[in-house]
Amino acid sequence: MRVFPWLVGLIALLAVFIDIPKHQLSFPFNCPGICLRIGDFSFNQEIKTHLGLDLQGGTQLILRLKTEALPAGTNVSLTDLNVQARRVIDRRINGLGVSEPVLQQLGDDKILLELPGVSDIQQAQDIATRQAFLEFKVPDKDKPGTFKSLEPPLTGANLKPTFVSFSGSVANRPVINFEFGAPDDARWVQLSKDYLRQQVQITLDGREISAPQITTEFTSGRGIIEGGNFTTQSARDLSLLLNSGALPVPMEIIQSTRVEPTLGRDSVNRSLVAGAVGLLLVAVFMILYYRLPGVIAVLALIYYTALTYALFRLIPVTLTLAGVAGFILSIGMAVDANVLTFERLKEELRAGKSLRVAVEEGRKRAFPSIFYSNLSTILTAAILFQFGSGTVKGFALTLGVGVAVSFFTAVVVTQMLLRGAIEITSLRKRPLYGVEERAMEPVRASAPAGAI
Repeated sequence: MRVFPWLVGLIALLAVFIDIPKHQLSFPFNCPGICLRIGDFSFNQEIKTHLGLDLQGGTQLILRLKTEALPAGTNVSLTDLNVQARRVIDRRINGLGVSEPVLQQLGDDKILLELPGVSDIQQAQDIATRQAFLEFKVPDKDKPGTFKSLEPPLTGANLKPTFVSFSGSVANRPVINFEFGAPDDARWVQLSKDYLRQQVQITLDGREISAPQITTEFTSGRGIIEGGNFTTQSARDLSLLLNSGALPVPMEIIQSTRVEPTLGRDSVNRSLVAGAVGLLLVAVFMILYYRLPGVIAVLALIYYTALTYALFRLIPVTLTLAGVAGFILSIGMAVDANVLTFERLKEELRAGKSLRVAVEEGRKRAFPSIFYSNLSTILTAAILFQFGSGTVKGFALTLGVGVAVSFFTAVVVTQMLLRGAIEITSLRKRPLYGVEERAMEPVRASAPAGAI
C-alpha cells in the first residue's frame, strides 16, 4: 500500500504536464503529441485543447436536399436520402480532420452542419455541396470529338480508397491513384482493350477533369487521374471527395453563417472568470466550515481539476459552452462527495470515537451515498450522450468524465490525505476537524479502607 500514494502523486505530475499548453512530447522520436510504435502497432495522439464552434469560431451551414433534381421514378424515401447524405458529408469532414463537427437533421429535407475552426465559408460549401459523381466515358463514334457514357455507366461507386502520389507524366505533378473493385475492375481492363490508343474522358459532376489516352492494355483495375491543373491541395481534396463517396442527391446552401473567434474568446474569458470565482468561493466555504478537512478538500479539488482537464485534452473532448457548464457542474459533485464524508466524520467524532476510527467509519457510512449519487449522474449523462446531439452530447461527455474523476478523488485522494493528516501529531486536535475537545471526566476519590 505504500506504493499507492506514489502512484497518485505520479498521476498528478502527468496531469499537470499534459495540462501545460503548447508543449510537444515525442515518444520515441519526431512525433507531435504522444506517439508509440511497436512493430506494426502504432499510436499517435496529439495533446491539445479542442474548442467547439461557439468558443473558437467557425462556419455554420444549413443545407437543403434538391429532391427536384432526382431522376423521375426515384423511389428512395426522403428520410433515407437525408441519412445517406449525412454519412457522406461526415466522411468528408473526418477526412479533413475537423474536430467534433455538428451534423444533424432539420426536418426531412434539411441538414445542419457546424465546422469548428473552418473560417473559409467557400471551403465549407465545397465540402458540403460537391456531389463528387465520378464517371468514365468513351469516344462517341456517331459524334467525333465527343464522349458518351457506357451501358451501364462506369462510375466511381465501386472505387477502393484513392491516394495522391507524384508519379505523373510531368515531373512533380500530383496524380490520384485509384483501383476498381469487382466487377468494375474487369470492365476497366476490357475498356483498355476496346479503346486502345484512344482517349477516354474522366468527369466529376459532369465536368471534365482529365482525358488521357490509353497506351497499353491494363492487367488490373488500377489507374491514375492526371489533371493538367492539379495542385497538391486540389488533388488531395479530390481524393477526399472520391473516398467519401458521391452525394445521393444534389445539395444547396440556404443559410451560411461565420462565427467570429472574438465571440469565442470573450466566452472563454467569461467562463474562466466564472469558474475561478466559483472555485474560490467553494474553497473559502470548505475551509471556514470544515477547517483541516476543508483544506484537504481544496487540495483534492485542485487534483481533480488538473486530472479532468488532462483527460479532456487526451480523449480529446471538444469544449463548448455547454461542455464547460458540465465541467463546472461536476466540480459541484466533487464538493458534494467531500461534504458527505466530512459530515459523517464529525458525527463519529462527536460520538466519542478516536480520529482513526472516525475517519474509517465516516468513509464506510458515506460511501453508499457517494456511490449511488455519482452513479445516477453518470447514467443520466450516458442517456443524454446516447440520445442527444450536438451541444447536448458535449455537455453529457464532460459531465460524465468529470463525475467519474470526482468519485475517484473523493473516495481515494481525499481519504489518502485524511489518513496522512491524522498521522501527524500536531494535526490530531479535534478542533481542527470542527469538533470541540471532549471534557475530561472528574477522577472520583477512592473510599477509605474498611469503610462500608
